[in-house]
Amino acid sequence: MRGIVMVGATAAAAGVLALAPKSRGTTWAEWFKKIAWSYSGVPSGPLGWVSSHWTMPRLHGPIYPVMAEALDPRPGDDLLEVACGSGKFLARHAAQAGFVAGLDLSDVQVDLAGQRLAERIAAGTAEVVKGDADDLPWEGERFSAVTCMGSMEVFPDPPRVLAEMHRVLRPGGRAVLAMGWRVPEETETKRVMDSMWVWTEADARRLVEDAGFVDISVSYADISGFSRLARAMNRLSKMKDMRIVRGTKAG
Repeated sequence: MRGIVMVGATAAAAGVLALAPKSRGTTWAEWFKKIAWSYSGVPSGPLGWVSSHWTMPRLHGPIYPVMAEALDPRPGDDLLEVACGSGKFLARHAAQAGFVAGLDLSDVQVDLAGQRLAERIAAGTAEVVKGDADDLPWEGERFSAVTCMGSMEVFPDPPRVLAEMHRVLRPGGRAVLAMGWRVPEETETKRVMDSMWVWTEADARRLVEDAGFVDISVSYADISGFSRLARAMNRLSKMKDMRIVRGTKAG
């Protein structure tokens, strides 16, 4: 364990130094955004390695069983996870689905997901694709279920992503999305630091409805007690109730 931590710390330090400002034209704010993006936006380089192998699986781990229960994968499902990360959800929590597909924009994550789903890929019951969430590389009505967790808030154009999800779903198909956290309804919907969307429940519901989904429901799950890392992050951010939005494609 100590060896893994040392490798991770070394990789993180190398990543931070690699992205440090090299000229007066780069501000420290821009440097910070580069670090955040390479770490958790589209993981890449040494920071992306640390994020993909250690941090994100531990932060997102508590979300997986909650989302699996809401999604209820079935043997007849063709299931798509947008921004699939390392593929852990598809491999461990969506194994019941007849076919699973994952899409991510990060080379690091796509490689990890491909390794994790290697047996299913070889059997023809899974695929992992590098691609952009706002331009899904599948024909319309390809899937019976779609999910996304931990990424809806960081997409630059969430309405476009939701429209694409709706397009690739079959009539009657279901979407289960983690869309941020419980916030006071008087909160202003905005993009914080040009990197993360904050929505009220009403605005999150409206986004999904505007994409064409029906039978929309919203619930919350307290995931703060699932892991020490999750508890620490939730204490710092004061966010613990994850918002789960469900919708169906009419048909």
